[in-house]
Amino acid sequence: MMRVRVGAAVLLGLVALSPAACSSKTTVKADDAAKQVVKLVSDQNKFTPTDVKCPSDVAATKGAQFDCHFTGPRKVQYVAHMKIVKVDGERITCDIKVEKAP
Repeated sequence: MMRVRVGAAVLLGLVALSPAACSSKTTVKADDAAKQVVKLVSDQNKFTPTDVKCPSDVAATKGAQFDCHFTGPRKVQYVAHMKIVKVDGERITCDIKVEKAP
């Protein structure tokens, strides 16, 4: 189920990310996570975020969660809650839930 319209509803989606090799542990690439948030929001809306910020060094493990932040229309702050639901070698699948920041 996907809902649309930033500002009016919650966006939901599944995306695939690439892991980054960081010493002996595999982490999510912050830039890849940000790109997927931009894609989800812009695919479902007439708005394309330009300032998505995601954390680095998030362990690429099933169940790991992290938040990305961006500014939406009318300078409203949003948060994209990311949850890793599957790790398959070089492919990471995340569930994304976007809503207004508290």
